[in-house]
Amino acid sequence: MRIYLDDHFSMIVGEMELIERCHSSNSNSELGYFLKKLLSDLQVQKETVEKVFHCLDFEVSIQGQLKQGAAWLAVKIGRFKLNDSLLEYSDLSRVVELEAMLAVAQERIALLVTLNSLTFTEVLLRDFDFSLMLMQSELQLAELKTHHHSTILKAFAGKH
Repeated sequence: MRIYLDDHFSMIVGEMELIERCHSSNSNSELGYFLKKLLSDLQVQKETVEKVFHCLDFEVSIQGQLKQGAAWLAVKIGRFKLNDSLLEYSDLSRVVELEAMLAVAQERIALLVTLNSLTFTEVLLRDFDFSLMLMQSELQLAELKTHHHSTILKAFAGKH
């Protein structure tokens, strides 16, 4: 369980870094406003996972810290990905970032499904309300999909 939490906690750290990066290039748009709220919600979810660690008497391992560092570094390296505009943020950058966010959001939902299921069998987890976070995350995923759809239309429609 500790390794599972380590892995998912690291993904949340990477997800937050990616959202911050995307937000910085889209701050004055509907996407930017959504990402700002999403980042705030994720901070609460991250803190909740930290509380789960403490509740289960786990500590983030050295491996977990390395995974968090790797997630952070992957987002930083992703900035150097060559796309249609070498020095500027592009529609393609936005598409790729949103696709990464979609993938990580689904993993976060899987974590919340797992934790929510364990509240029925693990006494130490019964005080947590993962169902609310799960519902919130599913709504966030739906909104991410909407932003992704409009972004791919802007990036690719009529461009061959």
